[in-house]
Amino acid sequence: MKKFLFFTLLLFSLHIGFSQVYIPMPADSAIWRYRIYNPDYVTQVFDMILFVNGTDTFANGKTYHKIFSRSRIYTVPIDSIPPVVSVIATYGDTYYGAMRDSGQKVFLLSGSGEQLMFDFNVAAGDSIPAFYGKDKVVTIDSILLAGNYHRRFLTNDSTYYVIEGVGSNRGLIPTLNDRGGTVQFFCYTDTPVVYTPDSTIACTYVYPVWYESVPVIVSNEKLIIDISPVPAYDVLHITTSANEPLLVVIYNSVGQVVWSGNVLHKLDIPVLSWSKGIYYIQSKVPGSEIAMKKLLVE
Repeated sequence: MKKFLFFTLLLFSLHIGFSQVYIPMPADSAIWRYRIYNPDYVTQVFDMILFVNGTDTFANGKTYHKIFSRSRIYTVPIDSIPPVVSVIATYGDTYYGAMRDSGQKVFLLSGSGEQLMFDFNVAAGDSIPAFYGKDKVVTIDSILLAGNYHRRFLTNDSTYYVIEGVGSNRGLIPTLNDRGGTVQFFCYTDTPVVYTPDSTIACTYVYPVWYESVPVIVSNEKLIIDISPVPAYDVLHITTSANEPLLVVIYNSVGQVVWSGNVLHKLDIPVLSWSKGIYYIQSKVPGSEIAMKKLLVE
């Protein structure tokens, strides 16, 4: 009995140890989707994403991951807000700032200098940066995202919490809009992680200004696979007519597998970190092999 109790406690302690392994903020292929508007006097709506693509910068003896913004600007009548859908950007990508992750703290470097965005090294009762000033952590639990437990820090403000490796329920940068108005954070994606604070709102996307949806169709008598856009710039969309998970494999020009996985109806694959060039996509259904088709990543 004592031996059983010992092993039970050991397994429990190992579980706690593994669940507390720190998950840093992403440096590549991650996207945060926002909307900014003023609900009292709506004449402009900004649909935007912030993203990291593996581009680093060096400042003050420290390495930072560059953050870029991409936005679509609508001019709308008062009291009229466009639906939340995927859109094409109005302007090209813009450098927003840079972040670094050190000692379980996340810092933002901008024109006003470096500031602390998130502190994941705190305990219940400690204060953390928030939308306005600081909030006190009241509870620390965890949330399961793509097979990994991320610690979540709930605060005395019931509308604000932060998740390690993701950011806050108000997005990557809680103080994003310092000019008034309302900031809505819709979702965070970093394949295979997807997080939406409000699952009733679609996780939509903002495409670059040069986006053209020219699909490649891979088909036989059993199914159709639609791959778009071609060329792909930052996200590759795959949709299929199959009613069961479909194995998809993507190869580079020298035959190396760069991505493989199952697709059920629809999947988005970030390709920001992929080298520019020609790739080949192949899929298999029971009893049939689909011929490889060429796609281009720019």
